Amino acid sequence: MQSQKYKTQWAAQFFAAGELTRRGYLVSLTFGNAPVSDLLVKSPNGSQFTVDVKGQSKKNFWLIQPGSPDPNHYFVLVFIPQVPQHPKFFILSCEELMKKREEYKQSVIVRRKYQDELGGINWSTAFDYEDRWDMLPKRSLAKWKAYFT
Repeated sequence: MQSQKYKTQWAAQFFAAGELTRRGYLVSLTFGNAPVSDLLVKSPNGSQFTVDVKGQSKKNFWLIQPGSPDPNHYFVLVFIPQVPQHPKFFILSCEELMKKREEYKQSVIVRRKYQDELGGINWSTAFDYEDRWDMLPKRSLAKWKAYFT
């Protein structure tokens, strides 16, 4: 079971890196024991930011560690179906994800069943963020105009 979890996470990181690259971003993967970020990214206009990738192959709760909102940090949640289908991407800013995590926490505290180390967001909470690549730092408009002229 643990092996499948690691395979899913690695696949999610490569899918996210590949999609970012396809969209014109420069991407580096980070390696090591529990890195703070999975991807180091530079947009075509030079904006630098980090991405934390969370992957899963079943429609489960998204486990998200608590953290401070960081304006240069983003999350890409990647759902990789077990049957051969394209992955689904959900893109959130760190600030937005921490806000959603806190909302979930408050709703569960009322029921007295909350454990912060298991915090995160429900599967369906991510739906509003599917393919929201526009959440990431923007491309340079000058480069786009030059490309199309």
